[in-house]
Amino acid sequence: MAEFLLAPESNEEIYAYRHEWRSVVIEGSILFVITSAFYVLVALIGVSIPLSLQPIIRIGFALFPLFLWLVFSFYTERFAARPRSKLLVVVVVTALAANAVAIPLINEYLQIDRWLPLSSAIDRIIGYTFTVGVVQELTKYLVIRYLVWPDQFQTQLDGVAYGAASAIGYITVVNLRFVTEGSPSIDVVALQIFSVYAMNLAASIVIGYGLSEVRFSNPNPLFLTFNFGLAMILNGIAIPIRAGLVNAPFSLEIANPRLFFGLAFSGVLFAAPLLITAFLFSNSERRAREIAASRES
Repeated sequence: MAEFLLAPESNEEIYAYRHEWRSVVIEGSILFVITSAFYVLVALIGVSIPLSLQPIIRIGFALFPLFLWLVFSFYTERFAARPRSKLLVVVVVTALAANAVAIPLINEYLQIDRWLPLSSAIDRIIGYTFTVGVVQELTKYLVIRYLVWPDQFQTQLDGVAYGAASAIGYITVVNLRFVTEGSPSIDVVALQIFSVYAMNLAASIVIGYGLSEVRFSNPNPLFLTFNFGLAMILNGIAIPIRAGLVNAPFSLEIANPRLFFGLAFSGVLFAAPLLITAFLFSNSERRAREIAASRES
């Protein structure tokens, strides 16, 4: 299935749009490598980073996913024959909505940190699904739905492009709040930022797939509701599992094994949903080509 992410289109010389999967894979892979490098340097080797540099590194980490997106998605979009519009608008509006409504609703009104972490495993999954999952994914969905859907959706993979843009906007605000509201160690910052990136990107692409299907192939609104539910559940499952791995006691002969398992889980969370949705997008495009060919014949 990796071919759906990395292989160029067979008609690449006439393909009018930026290759979205290539951008997503490059950005996520670079972020994973940098996160792993800081884990090795700080947690395993024990490199000490001067206190004077730590605030700068934390802010840099918080903004790094946005920087990668600007370089490999937004900047390269201008070289496509048919560049997508309003990508940066989606990022900015999602960030504003997250900062003004979504995150204060989760942290200050719902106050999930006071009651969810102490609940049972099933209650945590249900709780995170119907709190963080609903608020995060509804925020990103509404931005895409009312800013660019359906008029700006010209191909199936526009769901990937705009879903990733909304995720980056939300991720940036979450990251900045995390690094400015405390003084976590650099390896913890790196792991947290990649974890937030992997979860939000996966869930946003699931929603983008639903919007693309409703726009081009499956006009049943229940299909979009189903995809939105999957994105919610993805949050509900990922948050407690990652927290359990990071906080559980391990006896491995490595430094800080909890961070290692958290990093490994986030890597799987980044790769597995992308492979699945890439397969689904590929099938949708294939069906659309077959329908178009049958109509022409």
